[in-house]
Order: sequence, then C-alpha cells, then structure tokens
Amino acid sequence: MKKFLISVIAASCMTTAFAYEKGEMYIAPALGYHFFDEDHDLDDAAEPAIRVGKFLSERYALEGEFAYANADKDSGGEVNATTLSLNSLIHFNLDGAIRPYLLLGLGGMFYDDDHAGVIGGVGAKVPFNDTVGLDLRVKDMFMTDTRNDIVPSVALTVAFGKPAPVVAKVAEPVKEEPAPAPAEVEKAPEPAAVAVASADSDKDGVYDDADKCPGTPEGAPVDSVGCPLDSDGDGVYDYLDKCPGTKKGYKVNAEGCFIAATLNVNFKTNSADIADGYDQEISDFAEFLKANPSVHVEIQGHTDSAGKDAYNQKLSQKRADSIVKELINKYGIESSRLTAVGYGETQPIAPNDTPENMLKNRRIETVVK
Repeated sequence: MKKFLISVIAASCMTTAFAYEKGEMYIAPALGYHFFDEDHDLDDAAEPAIRVGKFLSERYALEGEFAYANADKDSGGEVNATTLSLNSLIHFNLDGAIRPYLLLGLGGMFYDDDHAGVIGGVGAKVPFNDTVGLDLRVKDMFMTDTRNDIVPSVALTVAFGKPAPVVAKVAEPVKEEPAPAPAEVEKAPEPAAVAVASADSDKDGVYDDADKCPGTPEGAPVDSVGCPLDSDGDGVYDYLDKCPGTKKGYKVNAEGCFIAATLNVNFKTNSADIADGYDQEISDFAEFLKANPSVHVEIQGHTDSAGKDAYNQKLSQKRADSIVKELINKYGIESSRLTAVGYGETQPIAPNDTPENMLKNRRIETVVK
C-alpha cells in the first residue's frame, strides 16, 4: 500500500498541463468494495466495474457504470448483485494536478430483490498525461426502501476521441506592388538605306534594339533585356532598394525596407505551454529578428472569454512570457529587444461562441516597434 501511494504522488508531480475538452470520451476499468446495508442480508464483497463517459464541457461529464459483486448471503449461499447507473460529474480545480469532483446519478441494484435509488458521491482524478489517469471515488447508493450502500473504488481512466486542435491559418504578409517598369518608347524606323552603329541611349549596357525597358537610370543593374533587377524579390528594383537582401514574404515600403513581420501561435485551453507544430513559425520569426538587430518587438498574449477576467489576464501574460523565453533561451535573441504584455480576453479576433473561434482568441500576436 505504501509503494502504491508513493507511485500516485510521483505521478501527480509529473502531470503535464492538461484540460478536459468538450466531446472527449473515456473508459475506466474500476475495482471497488461494496459495503451492503444490513437489510440486504449480504456480506460485503469486492466489486469490479467498468465506466464509459463523455465530457459535455471542460467541467461537466456524463457517465454510465456497470458493476458486479458476488456476495455471500448471511443465511447461506451466494448471489450475483449487478449495479447499473447513469451519473453526472462536475469537476473542480481544472488546472491542478488533482481534480476533485462531485457525482450525482440514478441507478439500481439487481439480484433476488431489485432496488432503485439515487446515487451521490465525491472523487478526485489524477491525470498522468493527456490520455491516462487515476480516479479515486466514494459513492453512496440511497435505495427507495431506505437501504443505504457505500462503495469506495479506484479506477484507471483512458481518454479517447479527443478533438483535434484547430491551428489558425497564418495570413501571408502583404507585399506592396512593384513600381511599374518605365513605358516603352517606340523607335522611329531608320531609313533602310542608311547603315548606322547600334546605340545604347540609356547607357544600361543593352543596345536600344534589344532594350525592353528604355530609359533605365544610368548605372542601375539590369537583366539581359535592359529591365531593372529585383534580386531579393521584394517588389522593389535594386536601384531603388535601400534594404537589399530583405527576406522574401516580408511586407516592405517603397524603398524596400521591412514594415512588419508577424508571429501567430495558438494555445490549448488553460495552458501557456507552446504546443507542437509551431517550431518553424517561431524559428522564422527569430531569423527575422537576427536579420534586423535594431528591431524591438512587443509579444502580446491573449485568451478566450472562458473563466474570470483576472485569471485570464494572468494566463495571457504567462503565454506572452513563454514565447519570450523561447526566443531568448532557444534562439539567443537579446531580452532587451522583447517585451511581453498580456491583454487577457479584451481583444478577441473572433466571437467566443464555438471551440474553433475560442481557439483563435487563445493566441500570440506581435507588434514591431
């Protein structure tokens, strides 16, 4: 027993951030001990059971339970007592390593005599990870004929059918349209009888008869047909580009210099941990900061509307802090260039009316200063 308690405590300490989600289901094989009311004339007995449940929200769940006990009669012989029940559960301390809950249900016990009644109880769940956890429970069965049975039990819960996380699509940076190429100027036909040497009127190194962009400024780099180059693909010709080498995809101004870069990360409910799948997004943003050492950024954390305002404010700050720590510790960005600010639930980008929209609001945004 001592080793079992130590194992439970150790597993609780290793529990990761985890939240129950609407639509998630679970199955739980259980082992209990049935203390029968004296009026049953039955000896107390071990009672294996199986439970199947579904979360209607992050806090509420509906559960069906089937239990079986082989009990000796006080008068001799034995009976097989079967219990069926439908239970509703409400959970508390959703962010903790131990999640207490209350239970209320309807059910019945069937053997030589059938008994219906109301079921009440208390319990606690200890999630080991996102899938497996421990469920400790004591329930009281109040029979309609005033009989009262007590059943403590322990169960291993296994979650399944967990909704897949919805990752918000990151909008592509807006790119300004490139400046129009100088209009072609028609050349007057030369007299056929007069042979003249080839000319390069704009002195770009391409003769006028092959130059598709006449009038290019002198000294501007051009391609083989006399049109200006845009080496970094930002939509601004090299001879106008005051910020050559801008990474493709960043929004730039008329001089080819960046205006902004974005970082979009979404979070699970009640969590400030960075979910899998955002490594490349964060890495690209870190490369942008390294390529532009003078840039300072405000990392903004946001939440959905679930929970109290004060709690959401703290959670949004934790989300912003986790991104700042990732950029500093993993990518070596100077802390003086990053400011973490939590905005709580005050700046939603979608109505908080569906799980998908609420995920969009559990996000990180950035503002380049």
